[in-house]
Amino acid sequence: MLGFVLVVSIVASVIGGELLDSVQKPEFPKGDVRACYGDNKKLERFEVLPGQGWDNLRNVDAGLVVVYNYSRCRTTEDGRFLIPDTVNTIPLKASKLNVYAELISHWSNYTSTTAHGVNVDAGLKYDSVKVSGKFSSGYESVKSKQIGDKSYTTRVQLRYVRYSAKLQPDAALHPTFKSRLLSIAGSLQLNKTDQARYDSELLVRDFGTHVVTSVDAGAALVQEDQVSSEFVNSRKFTKNQITAGASASLFGIFSIDVSYHSSTSNEVKKAYEQSRSSSQIDTLGGPMFKASNFTANDWTNEVDHELVAVDRSGDPLFFLINSVSLPELPNSVLYQLQNLVEETILHYYEFNTYRGCTELDSPNFSPAANLDDGTCKSPYTNLTFGGVYQTCSMSSGSNNGDLCSGLDQVNPKTGGHTCPDGYESVELHTGRLSDSKSVHSCHSCWLFFKCCHDNYYHSEATYIMHWCAATGPVSQDSGYLFGGLYTSQLNNPLTQGKTCPVNFYTRTLGKDLHICISDDYELGMKYSMPFGGFISCTTGNPLAMNPKPKSKGGMNSALPSLHSFFQGSKTWPKHCPKGYSQHLAYVDQGCEINYCLLAGSLSEVGLPKIRRPPFQTAPLLLPSTENHVVFDPLTLTWRKNQEAMQFISARVGDATSSSTGSGMSAGAAAGIAVVATLGCVVISTIIIVLIKRRRKSSAGYRHLAIDDPLLSPQSNYGATGSDAVNVHVE
Repeated sequence: MLGFVLVVSIVASVIGGELLDSVQKPEFPKGDVRACYGDNKKLERFEVLPGQGWDNLRNVDAGLVVVYNYSRCRTTEDGRFLIPDTVNTIPLKASKLNVYAELISHWSNYTSTTAHGVNVDAGLKYDSVKVSGKFSSGYESVKSKQIGDKSYTTRVQLRYVRYSAKLQPDAALHPTFKSRLLSIAGSLQLNKTDQARYDSELLVRDFGTHVVTSVDAGAALVQEDQVSSEFVNSRKFTKNQITAGASASLFGIFSIDVSYHSSTSNEVKKAYEQSRSSSQIDTLGGPMFKASNFTANDWTNEVDHELVAVDRSGDPLFFLINSVSLPELPNSVLYQLQNLVEETILHYYEFNTYRGCTELDSPNFSPAANLDDGTCKSPYTNLTFGGVYQTCSMSSGSNNGDLCSGLDQVNPKTGGHTCPDGYESVELHTGRLSDSKSVHSCHSCWLFFKCCHDNYYHSEATYIMHWCAATGPVSQDSGYLFGGLYTSQLNNPLTQGKTCPVNFYTRTLGKDLHICISDDYELGMKYSMPFGGFISCTTGNPLAMNPKPKSKGGMNSALPSLHSFFQGSKTWPKHCPKGYSQHLAYVDQGCEINYCLLAGSLSEVGLPKIRRPPFQTAPLLLPSTENHVVFDPLTLTWRKNQEAMQFISARVGDATSSSTGSGMSAGAAAGIAVVATLGCVVISTIIIVLIKRRRKSSAGYRHLAIDDPLLSPQSNYGATGSDAVNVHVE
């Protein structure tokens, strides 16, 4: 007995020691940063890391696109911070502050304090990339103040950069981001283009337009002031004197004693502060700014402990889509996926590009414009609008209803699918619709059985958009007034809502493009905007062609000649006529449709709000059970539907045969376990029964069963069980 107690004590002490060790030294997953700390409690994790998604229009962080792994427990060169395996840091051992002072005369020259690199060098080639950063809070604040107060902006920065962190090439993608890419690739493989396009828009919404590849970690003090334009334009002080006055103002707030060689006099500083309409001070990194008793020394003493990103550089998000990061995809699908994500980023830019005149003193000035298109000094050009119509036809064999209901649109001017006299029809875009459903039905069969099956119904339709362009001089009241347009995603710029102006009526193109037209020239003229034609991904604008020369009567028409019109839509330029600005109207199945308005037509409209994806409704899921996609690592090919199922069956068969030939299979092992369990249960039951009988026989009682059902035991009532009613006789 003593030996048994001794053994138990030893085992308990061993187990307790192991439990204590596990509590004192927890085990973390491989690559977890907590496993790198050990006994070094002073070691910190470097927080200013590249690899984050970035929305380059709003200048905000998005979802994580690169996974951070700390399996090697790497540190910065000075050994102060832990960094991931795929990040390299360059310490910038500088003890001086860099001072920048600038005078910003126009909001278009404003740049971000913390994202200058990725805004200026966005890695994109299309024209709309110039709106990068134009929806950031800093840009919108400066633009609204310069327009409303007619002011200029001065900015003074004290910047301190401690590290530069670089993302290494071919870093592993974050599992969430990668799974989203593979899901889009699967839709492309199954020809679900609408689903792939919609998921791609969600990808850009959640992970941004770019990936941050380089970050400058440090701190900055920034002061932005608004000074009156009269003070700047008076020429009493030079540009250098004005920026020197702004710098002196900042230095005075932080009690910075510097040797400033710009001969800043008290007169300049006083005049500067008197002309200032607003001032904002931001501290990036370091301790929190205090309104009083806060000096530069207080800030610099804590800078190294509170580092933030003071500049970023990056690449477009689709740069990460390559054979190294996605080895599961064949090259053909990889190419489609990369193009689709690039196209989605382009649409995001285009949806938020407002072309127009950006000169504040121009009569054509548009406050909403964020990209100057050279229309500030263009002459007025009178063009007329002949209306729109749309044809729709069902595909043969369609059995799931009429999809053309509501899509077939006539031109009210003619009552049919035609244009008025003097106008020619322009085919704008061709789109396709499809809708499917399945109905599960059952019926009696083979006398006593029930047979069930699924009936599939599918319909397809093709619609063609048309608009009417004037091919020669027409009377002023022969066409329609244009009252703007709207979709479920975009507001009408005239009404700032999804409505038409008063006395205007809606005509619908495609599924969601609502165009406002009116022929009430007396009451509707004040709500109309001069219209300059449509442009799509396949068709140019005939109104943008060079106008024909003056006629013999001396009349000069701004409209193209009939000969040039009939040369074909492929030869028409994809831009607006002179004096008109281009605006995005609609994206139908990946095709951009733009419209042209006279420059300055939107002068009463305020700053636009960001339009974020998705820009289309979620597609309906087709009722198909045969959509399977499998990647074959042996042949490096993808298999889908029937080939995928055959491949899966073959792999399962191989696995089963190999298991049978190499010992006991999983099924045999499970069978043996079940039999052994049942055997134990039977033996235990027999032992219990024998024990009960022995106890009853030794007690000397005789059990009498009662046949009356009212007195018989009710095994399913209450909690007394089957022994509730027993009669015992000695």
